[in-house]
Amino acid sequence: MINPTFTYNNPDASCALCDRTENPHPDYSHEPIVTARLKLRRGHQDLCINCYWEIVALAMNSQANILDIVNEKLNMRRLITKNAPSTSERYLRQPDNPNAASTKI
Repeated sequence: MINPTFTYNNPDASCALCDRTENPHPDYSHEPIVTARLKLRRGHQDLCINCYWEIVALAMNSQANILDIVNEKLNMRRLITKNAPSTSERYLRQPDNPNAASTKI
């Protein structure tokens, strides 16, 4: 298993996988997220502690390498982001009536 470097109290911390920037724990909501820095082929990436432990569990259950899982997830995220419509082309459902017709932003 990889021994990551965990970073605490970094005001600019964000997760490369889930884009989380705020600590989800109610007792620590005033603190930035804790991140784990992993060295990948494309450079270093910071993952929030939640994503990191989720990937560790997946790696242990599947006998896969943690870095391979992170690389695959980041590649999928890049593909989805690249193929997603721009903000001006997104359609949203009306929040008060999910069955209503979509409205363009």
